[in-house]
Amino acid sequence: MRFDEIHRKLSSREGYWLWLAWLLQPAAFLYLIGAGVNRLLYSKGILKKRSFNTVIVSIGNIEVGGVGKTPVTIRIAGKLADMGIRTSVVCRNLAASKVPPMAVTQGDASGGPVMSDEAILLGRVLGGACSVYTASDKTAAVERAVREMKPEVIIVDDGFQHHKLHRDLDVVVLNADHPFGQGGVLPAGTLRESSRALSSADYLWINGVTSETQLSLARRLISGRNWKSPFISSSIVPGKPLKYDGTCDKIGRVVAFCGIGKPQGFRNTLEKTGFEILKFHIYPDHWRYTQNDIQHLLGSLMQSGADYLITTEKDAARLGASSVKAMKLSVLPIRLSVTSHSAEEELLGSILELVGRKQ
Repeated sequence: MRFDEIHRKLSSREGYWLWLAWLLQPAAFLYLIGAGVNRLLYSKGILKKRSFNTVIVSIGNIEVGGVGKTPVTIRIAGKLADMGIRTSVVCRNLAASKVPPMAVTQGDASGGPVMSDEAILLGRVLGGACSVYTASDKTAAVERAVREMKPEVIIVDDGFQHHKLHRDLDVVVLNADHPFGQGGVLPAGTLRESSRALSSADYLWINGVTSETQLSLARRLISGRNWKSPFISSSIVPGKPLKYDGTCDKIGRVVAFCGIGKPQGFRNTLEKTGFEILKFHIYPDHWRYTQNDIQHLLGSLMQSGADYLITTEKDAARLGASSVKAMKLSVLPIRLSVTSHSAEEELLGSILELVGRKQ
């Protein structure tokens, strides 16, 4: 059994995994204390933060994987670029350790520098409007972006726990179903730190909303940690499935696969969109697909009699354009539908005000 499967069973307290989760509580307590002390040392100035003469906005979370940080990053960066604001986006390169900062282009990742799926996806979607930089150290990526592009705003994807970088605004994205994660703090649950850290968030973005009742319950719960900051809410809207050549595909019988933080969310989206899923293959988050994986998926397609293979934008980015074409793979694009436009406009206005102050 893979580690990601073990952790999923632990955090959801499935069957006898409940007892192992309880045994991990001392380790979770130590992790919680460590994360809290680290945040405190930076907030009190004992450990120094790096500042830049540009507006730094973090799009972060308190839970590992799958809450929708990257779509929020794409939305906010795109809106700023449309307003004529020089914008750069920075993300961590999870595919390789100790790599220097790299500028991400809109081209294929195959044969180029090793980059994580977020970096490739951000480059493809935003590369025409914003500069995108990635590195194993996000602060180093910010430094290169400032030096080369002189942006007015830098959006940092997953920056809420990156304490050594000074941020002007912290936007924290939370899952509407379980805003405080599942099973408590790592390693027994999915939280990166205590939910009390939400008190330092400037905006709270609730993603994956499916009903007013669900949103109301989530807001009530989150308000116990932060009642001052504005709420922004959004739902997930799937686009039309896209073939490898960019044309639209039909909704039909599929073999689906993904390697993301919340694979069940992808499956639910497919089913609600009308796909008939004959087989569903789950890989670990940020999985680097091998040739054996590709052959296994193609074999699964042939055995099932499905119309085609389908996956997420992030998984397609990791596979690269050449593999996507060879597999005749389709992708289901995901975008956000914001249901609280006034709060989003307030966020954009706050960013513009900060830009004016630093000019």
